Amino acid sequence: MLTHLQLHQIGPAPDLEAEFGERVNLVTGDNGLGKTFLLDACWYALTWSFAGNRAFYPSPTADKQDPPTIGFSVCRADAKEGPVSVSQAFDFGMRMWVNSEASQGASRTINQSLVLYARIDGGFSVWQPVLSSDGSFKGGEAIHFRAADVWNGLSEGGSRDERVICNGFLRDVENWRLKGNGDFKTLQAVLEQLSASETEVMQIGPAERLGRDAMEIPTIQMPYGRVPVTLAASGMRRVLALAYLLVWAWREHHIQSEIRREKPTRRMVLLFDEVEAHLHPKWQRVFLPALHEVVRSLLMKDEADSVQIIATTHSPLITGSVESLWSDESDRLFDFDLEDGKVEFECIPFHKLGAAEHWLESDSFGLPSSYPVAAQKAIEAANDFMAKHPVPAKAPSEAAATIHDELRKALGGEDEFWPLWKPYFDRVKESS
Repeated sequence: MLTHLQLHQIGPAPDLEAEFGERVNLVTGDNGLGKTFLLDACWYALTWSFAGNRAFYPSPTADKQDPPTIGFSVCRADAKEGPVSVSQAFDFGMRMWVNSEASQGASRTINQSLVLYARIDGGFSVWQPVLSSDGSFKGGEAIHFRAADVWNGLSEGGSRDERVICNGFLRDVENWRLKGNGDFKTLQAVLEQLSASETEVMQIGPAERLGRDAMEIPTIQMPYGRVPVTLAASGMRRVLALAYLLVWAWREHHIQSEIRREKPTRRMVLLFDEVEAHLHPKWQRVFLPALHEVVRSLLMKDEADSVQIIATTHSPLITGSVESLWSDESDRLFDFDLEDGKVEFECIPFHKLGAAEHWLESDSFGLPSSYPVAAQKAIEAANDFMAKHPVPAKAPSEAAATIHDELRKALGGEDEFWPLWKPYFDRVKESS
């Protein structure tokens, strides 16, 4: 589990520091301010590798006399021992990150959690820890999937010494079904829990051939019939890919631990970039709490030492969805903001705001209102007009008529603003 991250002269923000909660961490902010970069840095802190080979380098204005640094703290297996802290500086001569003198004894093997990073490009990165029989950490492996690899499989090496790392969704799902070893049932349970509603439960259907291809493609059962997963909608494909990688990573970790006669981890960290990507609002309202419950109860059987989620979002429905789950003791809300041309990052209070429109007007999203821009401008003009002319009967009717026309174009007939404007609308009718 990642407890602390500190960046200096790396990425959009000149200085960034985060004390992460042990359970749910949400990160909001406008495009281009550093949300994805933050997740990449979290991945690096947990694995000492770059997600999808996206290496990060110093800011263009960084000075050799004040070198860019990255510092982080990661929990040990035994929480009583406290976290391991590491500090690294960028060596301009070697063009690489080097441990500070105080961190010389730290190694790449400090993270003892299984890590899954759902990247915004549709790919995934997985960190598989290797623990000895007594629970001490021996090392790990970073596996990077392109979007196509999740479906078709991932291997390395040439034809003679090829190593198959992952068979991929299309092969594994049917193999799991045929073996009846519980993996297919687990995948179905994960999909059921991640579904948008009880009436629209995602289920894997029988495999079918497409055209002349000899491979049988698993299907997804829709209300109107079966659809091959390769032809499913983008949102469903992302959920299917995530569900598969969760089951595969957890299953593969236990298989490798058993082969090595070693102890499996009881920790998982999920890094998730733009949770809402491709998801309908009805899915956004339930997805993140369901994901936490999936990992905690279905995969880890409530035996985990910790399940930590660090996720970015642009959606008020995502932030609102965790209100019933939220605890200030274990969860954190962070926000990127642009102030006077400088990117600022801070942990902000989490308030239960209820309706999504209230979240839009919160510090996380910073909109002046939840109205469309045209409607907002019309209402602002009407409010200014009413402030200048507090007595409707004395208000200039021609100006009131112009404002009324703009309101009529922008607002629906049942909008809550109409009762406020009605006395001025009566003035318009009197003069017409």
